Amino acid sequence: MAFKMNVPLAGGIEHADGYVRVTDVRVCKKDDATDWFMMVDVAVYKDADARADAVRLTAPKVDKFKFAYSADDGASPGDAYAKLKTHDTFKGKTTDV
Repeated sequence: MAFKMNVPLAGGIEHADGYVRVTDVRVCKKDDATDWFMMVDVAVYKDADARADAVRLTAPKVDKFKFAYSADDGASPGDAYAKLKTHDTFKGKTTDV
């Protein structure tokens, strides 16, 4: 599972049809806090072939994301993709691949 989207890169340029993949999903809570949150890390590649070769693009705006989390939410990569689709960085800008 991955997204295909135009990826904003450093310096204000954009890479067309980049390949964006979730690399890590974790559910956390700070020691003194009562609220849980989900952290989602993603990697950006030029395309699927570059992903197979493990050649990442540097895209600071498409890197790590934090979402509110409740016990009713899932914590799978599929759940992370669903949450990412609600974030302004991705909303209406992705194609599932």
